[in-house]
Amino acid sequence: MENFNIKRFGQALKCHFLVSQKAWIRIFGIYTLILFFANLFFTRVASMRYSAMVEFYQGEELISQYSTVVKDTTPFFMIFFYIAMLFGASSLFSQMKDTRKRSAYLLWPVSNCEKYIISLLHSVVLMAVITIVSIIAADALRILTDAITGRVIVWGVPLYVDFLSDDLEWQKLLLVATWMFYYHSLYIVGGTLFRRLQFLPTSAIIIIATILLAIIIKQTGLDKIDYHFLEYQQDKMYQLSNGKTFYTYRTIYNLRFYFALLGGWFVIAAHYWASYKIFCRIQVINNKWLNV
Repeated sequence: MENFNIKRFGQALKCHFLVSQKAWIRIFGIYTLILFFANLFFTRVASMRYSAMVEFYQGEELISQYSTVVKDTTPFFMIFFYIAMLFGASSLFSQMKDTRKRSAYLLWPVSNCEKYIISLLHSVVLMAVITIVSIIAADALRILTDAITGRVIVWGVPLYVDFLSDDLEWQKLLLVATWMFYYHSLYIVGGTLFRRLQFLPTSAIIIIATILLAIIIKQTGLDKIDYHFLEYQQDKMYQLSNGKTFYTYRTIYNLRFYFALLGGWFVIAAHYWASYKIFCRIQVINNKWLNV
């Protein structure tokens, strides 16, 4: 059997989606309910009372004030999205928990490469799509609730997009993306290695390893070393009304910064490759907790 055939891959991808669609619909419903109730909590419990807003603000000012309340939910939704992606990564082969399902999946008449990519697309791409649609659906349910209870109508999704499109340096965005994909790749490895409760043991190992690494760095004094990834250069000078001078600085990213990011992406690629190689070693009868 050839390692990858696009026609066979497309048919297998469609088949896998049809078989697992009930599970994805259930996940969509759960995510939507969680996000809807989170919306209600942040806009009705953790914020200023709406009656007080109406008392102090009217018209456009009321809409602007309520828009701020809705926009303040953005960090929660971003964290939820990333946790959902980590959960999806750890559930890479959740369909192989028992012997019968594992045997059926391993005997599927497609190559290992195709099986792995199909599971990867479902646990990453489809999980991302479902989470984003859940955010939109939860926002629509909040809008419906606001309309029924007589509140102003403020859509949250455009505010989330505005929040994410703030003027940030692309180097900072790339750095954040590198760390996010790094931890995501660790959960991909955990989802391939562990057979049961993949999310919990993977999270526990990462937390323990992070704590031990922090202790080692602190004890060896590595945290006090300046690796010269960044430099700060004076940008503008402002004269304040009290006579004092205020300076702004811009960040200069050294070549070491880009090499460090490149090294990080090599490590991420190595994690995905390790996950694939572990998958290729999976047998029908395996260790109780591990897939090797």
